[in-house]
Amino acid sequence: MNRSLVGNFLILTFLVLAASGAVMYFFSFEKSMAATHTLFALLFVLSIALHIVNNKVPLKNYLLGKRSKHLAKYQSLILIVLLSFIGLGAYLDMPVINELYNWGNELRNAKAGKTEATFEYQMIQLNSDIPGAGGLEIEVKKGEAFQYPLFAIWVEDSKGQYLETLYVSRVIASGVYDYGVEIDGVWTPSSKRRPEALPYWSHKRNIRALDGFYIPLEKALDLDGVSGATPTDNFIVKSRAKSEHMGSFRIMMEVNQSYDWNEYYNRYQFPDDKIYSGSGQVGQPALIYQSELFHFSGSYDTYSLMKLIGHGHHSGQDGKLYSNLSQITTAKDIVDRVIVKRH
Repeated sequence: MNRSLVGNFLILTFLVLAASGAVMYFFSFEKSMAATHTLFALLFVLSIALHIVNNKVPLKNYLLGKRSKHLAKYQSLILIVLLSFIGLGAYLDMPVINELYNWGNELRNAKAGKTEATFEYQMIQLNSDIPGAGGLEIEVKKGEAFQYPLFAIWVEDSKGQYLETLYVSRVIASGVYDYGVEIDGVWTPSSKRRPEALPYWSHKRNIRALDGFYIPLEKALDLDGVSGATPTDNFIVKSRAKSEHMGSFRIMMEVNQSYDWNEYYNRYQFPDDKIYSGSGQVGQPALIYQSELFHFSGSYDTYSLMKLIGHGHHSGQDGKLYSNLSQITTAKDIVDRVIVKRH
């Protein structure tokens, strides 16, 4: 093919491609500009292919390093390795490599009056060694009122029958709190009884301790491998349900935070309730979230957004679900969203 024609075609498509790329980098997305950029990208690839056909012999020599000396012989190999590293870094979103992209993103968002937030997640891997009918991931994004709350996440069947715990905060499972007692102005670990902390889960678990409460008194065998440190940020729990629990099921979550008093739930509201008024640590009652019904059949991923369905008893006196949330305020903002993935 005529080399002059191919050369001009290559130059002109490159100029349009470069101009449209610059516009897309510095300005907000427009479909017409994206379509132009895509079309001329294809034309540019075509012109490159024609250029290779016209110059296959010298290009082959360049790749093989013929007539080159010393390290120049390996320049094509070095470039291939370097560009592969850059491409992989961009694909994997490596911070340094993607700075140019991120800067352009911030620039476009600023012009459009938008902000883009990034989130980091703590990973909690549990039950990984248990053969199960399927893997589960529970992604919890913290809300504005998040201040190291306590969590329990468990599995129920379609009738609401407790099956197993997937995750529970370590202090609940052990009964030992890091800030249990203050001695000479220093907080030290100590055993404490907090039946109001996660009452819905503890009553569902239905194991009564020696003192009559359902919250664990000491390290429990059924909670081995599913307890972990209290998350301090967004977190993802990765776990597996036991194989005998195949069928229809729901994932449940209970969350509770100390000292989040409001007008109705405060340290003076229930003076005759020794549990609630005695410790001075409680606040609004624990909130309960529920996922949609899952099935272990099928090999495809299934997602569900957990819904807030009620709260537990403010001092843990029973395991009832209280659906009236009218007196719950900031506790609703402990968690922003919870997404469950079955795979």
